[in-house]
Amino acid sequence: MKVRIISGIVGVLLTVVMLILYKTFFFPLVIAALICIALYELFRAGGCLKYWLSVGAGFLYGLLLPFLTFYENFAVVIGVRFLCIIAIFAELVLRYQRVRYQDTLYIVAVTLLVSDSLTMMISLLQSSAFGLGYVILALCSAWISDTGAYFTGTFLGKHKLCPEISPKKTVEGFFGGILTDIIMMVLFALVYSLITEATVKYAWLIFAAIVCAVISVLGDLSASMIKRQRGIKDFGNIMPGHGGVMDRFDSVLFTIPAFYALICMSPIFV
Repeated sequence: MKVRIISGIVGVLLTVVMLILYKTFFFPLVIAALICIALYELFRAGGCLKYWLSVGAGFLYGLLLPFLTFYENFAVVIGVRFLCIIAIFAELVLRYQRVRYQDTLYIVAVTLLVSDSLTMMISLLQSSAFGLGYVILALCSAWISDTGAYFTGTFLGKHKLCPEISPKKTVEGFFGGILTDIIMMVLFALVYSLITEATVKYAWLIFAAIVCAVISVLGDLSASMIKRQRGIKDFGNIMPGHGGVMDRFDSVLFTIPAFYALICMSPIFV
């Protein structure tokens, strides 16, 4: 537990530094690093590292996308995405005797999900004058609900949510995570509005908190299913006590796109 707490504190500090330097080259650099590490963990878990051309194209896309988005080279993004997907399928054709189509589809899906989802933090940042607040809310919507679910499930959990996929998750923890998410996001929005003088649409914020808390569970369970089917406990060990990047960002991959879609429909801060 001590190692887990220390590792968690280090992770929080690094996140704070990244957010402080959100206007600099450091922001897309950190996101690119997270993407490449997460891709490596997923490629390894899926047994796909042997497909060097496909994996290389996936890494290239994940490395370039944050910088291209940060500097708003959106036309180049489309071209890079197309060429990388072409390269992945080219290996399927060129090495058809060794490459399984299931692995090709897995590589494409993982590459697009991880790269596009994490890069949406930059899109959130650039979406309005309150972009930094949106990034913080999108990240916290996953991590806070997960923390709330953990403690609620630990002390009050009696009914298993998905025992065959994640034995420790409970129904009580699920609803506790939603409630915690609502409370903490509202508190953050209140403090943020006092600092920035923004007007908060609290009803829409609460709705977003509920949606993201529910979707974060889907992301967590999806990653758990991959680990269970592959017979592994964690995706990596870069964060002692927590596992790999994917073990910390599995739910974030789902909440960031959901949150971005919600604020595109209607902003929370005005």
